[in-house]
Amino acid sequence: MKKPVISVIVPVYNVENYLAKCLDSILCQTFSNIEIICVNDGSTDSSRKILEEYKNKDSRIKIVDKKNGGLSSARNAGMKVATGEFYSFIDSDDWIDITMLEKLYNNMLEHESDIAICAVHQFDETNQKIDDSNPYYTLEYFDKTFDNRAFSYVNTKPFIMDVCVMAWNKLYRRSLIEKCQAEFPDGLIFEDGPFFFTIFFKTQKVSIVRDFLYYYRINRKNSIIQKAGKKFLNVIDVAEIMYNKIKDIPDFEDFKYTFFRKKVEDFIYRFEHLNPKYKTAFAKKLAKDSSLVDETLFPPNMVRGKFRYNYFLFKNLKTGNILYYEFQKYKIKSMYKLMEIMYKEEGVYFLKYKTHILRFKKRPNLFDIYYSNDRIYVRILKKIKFDFTFKFSELEKFNEDD
Repeated sequence: MKKPVISVIVPVYNVENYLAKCLDSILCQTFSNIEIICVNDGSTDSSRKILEEYKNKDSRIKIVDKKNGGLSSARNAGMKVATGEFYSFIDSDDWIDITMLEKLYNNMLEHESDIAICAVHQFDETNQKIDDSNPYYTLEYFDKTFDNRAFSYVNTKPFIMDVCVMAWNKLYRRSLIEKCQAEFPDGLIFEDGPFFFTIFFKTQKVSIVRDFLYYYRINRKNSIIQKAGKKFLNVIDVAEIMYNKIKDIPDFEDFKYTFFRKKVEDFIYRFEHLNPKYKTAFAKKLAKDSSLVDETLFPPNMVRGKFRYNYFLFKNLKTGNILYYEFQKYKIKSMYKLMEIMYKEEGVYFLKYKTHILRFKKRPNLFDIYYSNDRIYVRILKKIKFDFTFKFSELEKFNEDD
């Protein structure tokens, strides 16, 4: 039996309703020289039985049994027994296009890259529909200059914290992972960021495939994310791990505030969805364990100027003033009727509306932008204050170079 080129690592834990679809999509890949390492992470349902049935059908499937330790430990266990030159991680409740491995592999050969990234469909379990509105998964942050070539993190500085860190929409060169001694942080959820950035900053050769090749199942009942329990506090631990990994990069100052902005967004998002009984613990942990509250590293005047809306929420959250946090949140929403205004670059507004992203040069002394009732409002900040109102169809024609 010849040595497999790609090791596909599939962590498995209590996914009896989804596992067959996942395995079928891997077994029918147009690139067939693979091994499929299924790590049974102490499943208590029929997942182990399903794995055995599939193993009897296809010798490329290998089963690794272990005590339940979480997604990170399962992936790490899979890497320890993998023999392929390339690694792919597929979550067992998701599935992939039959051409995914072939397209990523060919892309890596063509550009001699160490990591290849593809676009992702989000499949909503509640309505059984595909959602392609999130640029994080659709690779819309990468403009056309990234096509048909290899690049490094230096080229992504303006949106570096919006590069999708998820483990599963990528193919990795094994030698890079081993060189970086990269592992997933054991015992934590939100584990993908530390793994990805450990290797992303160590290579000059990353490439993308714009095809939608991965199907990511969201809103799955009984998933850890849906439960929104105490594990959500891990978002603070993961941010701290990431900060310690990248703070010594020579040009970290160039995107330090972008890192701050992204992590604050993560904190606020997870806090908003957190089970209420853990919110006080979240605030206490944030104030105690996060470098982001260090005002010598992230001066308030700089942060406030760059990320005005989230800054006020973060300020109250890190001091444990949860009641005032809630008040401030609703005050901001009612005053600004805020759409998703995303400060992705210094001096630039990025506004997301459905599948569209608008880009405006920021003029902090001249105007502010907010959204209400399907209209974009530009508020003039001079002595005479009035609003210009545009229908979105008119804004679609906006050309930033005009």
